Amino acid sequence: MKLQAIATAALVLFVAGCTSFDVLATRRYVDEDSNYVLVEEGRDEEYHEFLTEMPNGRVVPDKTKSKIRLTLPDGRRFVMYQRLSPYGNLFKTDDETWEFLVQGMECIICRRPKGERQYLLSYRGTLCATERNPLNEKARKFSHRSSAPVNFKSPTSSSSDSKPRK
Repeated sequence: MKLQAIATAALVLFVAGCTSFDVLATRRYVDEDSNYVLVEEGRDEEYHEFLTEMPNGRVVPDKTKSKIRLTLPDGRRFVMYQRLSPYGNLFKTDDETWEFLVQGMECIICRRPKGERQYLLSYRGTLCATERNPLNEKARKFSHRSSAPVNFKSPTSSSSDSKPRK
C-alpha cells in the first residue's frame, strides 16, 4: 500500500513537471557522429534568480524567465536556465553540473564532475533543424510597401514606371 502511494505521487510529479513546460521553439543539433541533441525553449511565469561568476571572478546577481529543456543523445534530460555570458547564449542546470552554450550555429555541452571547478566537453554540434510553435508566437504584421525612397528610380525602370507614390 505504501509503495503504491509513493509510485502514484512520483507519477503525479513527473506528469506535472512535463506539463509545466510550454515549448516556444525547438532546435536540433547534430555532431560529426550523427548524434542529435534536442533543445526545447520555454519561459517561466516567475523569475528564476541566481548568481553568476564572470570571467574576471566577480559574482553578479541576475534573474531570468528563459529556460530550455535539453535532451542528450543518450536520453538524459535537463532543464536549464539562461545565464549571463560574454561568450554566447549560456544555459546551466540549477546545480551547475551541466552547461549548454550556443555560439551562432554551433552548440557546446559541458559537464562538471563532482568536486571539480572546470567543465569537461561532452558534446559539440551544429544546428540542423529549427521549429517554432506558432500557437505561442505573437501575430506579426508585415507592410507590403516598398522600403525604397518615394522618388527612387531603378536603373532598369522606364520613365513611365517612376511615378511618385501617394
